[in-house]
Amino acid sequence: GFGTLVGSAVFNVLFVIGMCSIYSKDVLKLSWWPLFRDTLYYAVGLLVLAMFVGVVSPNKIEWWEALILFAMYFGYVLIMAYNRVLFKKITGEELVDPTEAKPGGFIAFRAGVIELLTTPNVRFRKLGVGFITSMAGDVDEAFDQVDKDRDGHIDKDELRQVLSDMNFEPSEEEVESFMNELDEDKNGRVDKKEFKVWFVSQSNYVKNNIKRVFDEVDTSRDGVIGRGEMSALLKRLAPQVISEDDITEAMESCYQSGSKDTISFEEFSDWYSQSLLYEKQKDLVENDGAVKQEESILESLSPKEVDSCMSYIRWLILIPLHATFAFTVPDVRRAGMGGYCYAAFVISICWIGVCSYFMVGWATTIGETLGIPVYIMGLTFLAAGTSVPDLLSSVIVATRGFGDMAVSSSIGSNIFDILVGLPVPWLAFTIYPNDEEFVYIAADGVWLQIIILLVMLVLIIVSVHLQGWKLTKTLGYFMFFFYFLFLAQAVLCEYVFDVC
Repeated sequence: GFGTLVGSAVFNVLFVIGMCSIYSKDVLKLSWWPLFRDTLYYAVGLLVLAMFVGVVSPNKIEWWEALILFAMYFGYVLIMAYNRVLFKKITGEELVDPTEAKPGGFIAFRAGVIELLTTPNVRFRKLGVGFITSMAGDVDEAFDQVDKDRDGHIDKDELRQVLSDMNFEPSEEEVESFMNELDEDKNGRVDKKEFKVWFVSQSNYVKNNIKRVFDEVDTSRDGVIGRGEMSALLKRLAPQVISEDDITEAMESCYQSGSKDTISFEEFSDWYSQSLLYEKQKDLVENDGAVKQEESILESLSPKEVDSCMSYIRWLILIPLHATFAFTVPDVRRAGMGGYCYAAFVISICWIGVCSYFMVGWATTIGETLGIPVYIMGLTFLAAGTSVPDLLSSVIVATRGFGDMAVSSSIGSNIFDILVGLPVPWLAFTIYPNDEEFVYIAADGVWLQIIILLVMLVLIIVSVHLQGWKLTKTLGYFMFFFYFLFLAQAVLCEYVFDVC
């Protein structure tokens, strides 16, 4: 019902953004445009829905109203399709996607240090990939960028300042750990000699890695890479996105001198650190750089690391779900299973529908048994339950450094709810041959709820602005406070003031 819609909307925005802020490994910067675009369209959708339910046809929805709401979703899709064009029309500037920037310069050093701090067991390898490839073997340049006061030594304050400049918030233990890895004589300072020892060792690792990759690509063993070999490399990495134009661009981007039809090891080495291959190797490093041996389905379902009674009980409770999904949904992560991705997507959606059906029935029964109004159940338990996939997807992309994607995912989910999740069932009911020409909506207090949702959007924008358009821990705490404040007012309205 409408209570579930409102509760899900608030959960998706406030609670999900709060979780993204808390669990992101770095302080993520946000762009104003995605937030402005999505919140504006969401606000328009809410107002249209409120006009239909509260003014045009109070407490009911007719077929044409449902059709208009559904058509508005395609309007949103159209806006996304022409996102760059629309941005340029409004601002007069080109829209720059930060995720399209190639790693290089101090940005790559930033990525390396963040990886160093977030996964200590592989920090040297992560730091090498991010730091060495960006500095191109120039130890003096690398040292000078960290040695802010130019006194010939790097201390903890300078390390901390570098991390602060990169919008990372390390703990004292992390800074201390970083310092100990570089400071060989443990005197509290890193001189250029100590830095050079570490730098050279990491440079050798990167060079050896690039040489190994070059030899794998150079199948003709003639010391150079031709267009055919480059094509084979790129298609092996990303067969679904590589075109002839991509191959041409790759050949041209790494060309420095000599024949444009071949690439030497030196040219390949420079190109490697900015290529799709670099990104793939970096992802492998982020996953501990290990290629895990594939398990069979039964092996994947067997209990792992059961070190306590509670762990075993949890495994017993979840094994029916895990087994059901394992045997019915293709695991596209396995070799040769990538072609089943669309089938896996459709089957997953079907399972979500099945689980949601039973969840709604069980939650309603529990609410009636405990004397909890259906509206409150929808506002809390059902809303949170149906929004768990949105929560997980947003947190995952936030931990990977895509703040704008995480925020847009949460707000975009709400747009989908009001422009697809509601009107499609309404439209199906009204056009199905029966005696009903409209859908009755129990939407008492709908205007109050719409106003609350609009105020929520304003609070989000103001909070993000006050935090400097960054996903900080403080912003996360603000979001949690607003979410529980919303739940408190909903309960008061239902039980005390009786206005919902």
